[in-house]
Amino acid sequence: MSKRNSQVVLDRIIDQRSSADPRSANKTIEVCLAFDSNFVQHAAVTLLSAAQALSPEEKLIVHVLQAGDISSGDRDAFSKVAPESTIHWHEIDVQRFNKLPDNRDHVSLATYLRLFIPEVLGEISDRVIYLDCDTIVSDRLAKLWNQDIGDGPIAASPDEGGLTQAKRLGFDSDAFYFNAGVLVFNLAKLDPVEFWQSVEAVVSDDSINLELQDQDILNFVFKKKTHRLHLRWNANTRLYTPDEIEPAYNEDEAREAAFAPGILHFTDKRKPWNDNCNHPLRQLYWDLRNQTPWKESNSERARRQLKDFLRNRFSKSRKAVNRVW
Repeated sequence: MSKRNSQVVLDRIIDQRSSADPRSANKTIEVCLAFDSNFVQHAAVTLLSAAQALSPEEKLIVHVLQAGDISSGDRDAFSKVAPESTIHWHEIDVQRFNKLPDNRDHVSLATYLRLFIPEVLGEISDRVIYLDCDTIVSDRLAKLWNQDIGDGPIAASPDEGGLTQAKRLGFDSDAFYFNAGVLVFNLAKLDPVEFWQSVEAVVSDDSINLELQDQDILNFVFKKKTHRLHLRWNANTRLYTPDEIEPAYNEDEAREAAFAPGILHFTDKRKPWNDNCNHPLRQLYWDLRNQTPWKESNSERARRQLKDFLRNRFSKSRKAVNRVW
């Protein structure tokens, strides 16, 4: 994506976040984040983006699923990111992860925390938006909250490699493989016991290769039961960078999502906090992070900006990104 097009997207995000949804007056929106102690600072960015995507009349309730390794100091600092929001901390017993596959070096077992949403939140909420902690809310959150998802148990956007992954898992051609980084759970339509029994059945089936861990599990459990959201509610990295896998969306939807993302999702291994990140909108992450207790010092910012300048000048992968769109 060229520098000019990147600025077009950034301007669009500013406009989107300033537009109110009249249906959301005095509404309470519930979101769920799940992370361990290594991801607190990144979760703070996601939280801040969500809090800033509200109108003054809207209230935010945040459910944090964690495994008991987050210090009281980090909890206090995290709560200060969105002081007008209500934050509930829910601890999950890590022993329950023992039977779940651990097969991706850059993904921790904390990724499985989202599987406990129906059990933990089912009795206290009817609906919740789950957000991965490498996402940035870039439109009014109420627009997603107000989506009509019918009577289905879950809503999600297509995965960047949806067709490739569906074929890998042997799904029928009409099955929809989704990305699990942004999910709307219709908890009123979910039985927590039946859900967990389905999870255990998938995990214990040796014929299934759960290469993408919890995402594969959720796609099996909710196969042909998932309401499809527009791609803009989970605008993946491969919309902005060269892509060699087969998505489950067309070019028109991809372009709309790329230029008007509702939620940006940094799906690549190279996250915006990594020096080698090529995402053309990576600066959004730092703009938000530097409004949190985990902001950079002046010297840290200067070093990062110098490295970024040099990569822009000499990195072949950065130049390849500029040719997309």
